[in-house]
Amino acid sequence: MQRTARGRGRREGGLIDGPESVTAIATAELCDRIIDGRLAMGAHVTEHALAAEIGVGRQSLREALRALESRRAIVHVPRAGSRVVQLTLQDAFQVTTVREQLEALAVQQGVPANGERFERLRTAMDAMERNARAGDETRAPHDGLQFHTALVNLAGNDHLNAAYAAIALPVAILMRLNRQAQAEAESLLERAARHRRVVDLVAEGHPDAVLAELRAHHTAAYLLGDHLSAHDASDDALAWAGRLGRVDRGSSPDGSAP
Repeated sequence: MQRTARGRGRREGGLIDGPESVTAIATAELCDRIIDGRLAMGAHVTEHALAAEIGVGRQSLREALRALESRRAIVHVPRAGSRVVQLTLQDAFQVTTVREQLEALAVQQGVPANGERFERLRTAMDAMERNARAGDETRAPHDGLQFHTALVNLAGNDHLNAAYAAIALPVAILMRLNRQAQAEAESLLERAARHRRVVDLVAEGHPDAVLAELRAHHTAAYLLGDHLSAHDASDDALAWAGRLGRVDRGSSPDGSAP
């Protein structure tokens, strides 16, 4: 898919040009592809082909890749180019525990909620329900990230928002893996209904009830699969995963049985 700058960009020689940063357009497109899996974990980024496909110059693409390195979504390998990050069990443990703490703090600070910040949460909820009715699985991780970002934004705390933005891409990757793990057990409409309950509880102004509902959501069902290597996992990460039967101390580095 080729992007334009919301009607303000133009194409010259097949490349995007215009007032909005071309690097920003390339970065947004790379984010979309990483979130929905078109750029899979560990995938090598072929700069020439990807730049042509998106419709940007290779220099803009390289700048976008550098931007995503700082967000821990892209890894630069000397003499081998760039690849999408390959999350490990340790990464999942750290990202998920930080995410849970940030969301809990946001709920404590931001509920009861009303006004513009609450409207953003409702807008995110409406998008999730709309895509669920359409049966659009590709939008599920995008919808999940948009919803939880809006939930964190309820607090109106810029530092909290920045902390959540720093882990947003690995959070979205884990959301995609989680959706894949739950797809047979839970429809998109059922998933949307879970999130609608959160919105209703926020509207009612009960932070403890919101937190209880969030804790009831299965956010780490992906641990029951073999998506994540356990080679660098700490004792805490292994214990966390072990509660779901994912790995034990007898597992091989890739998390499979010895």
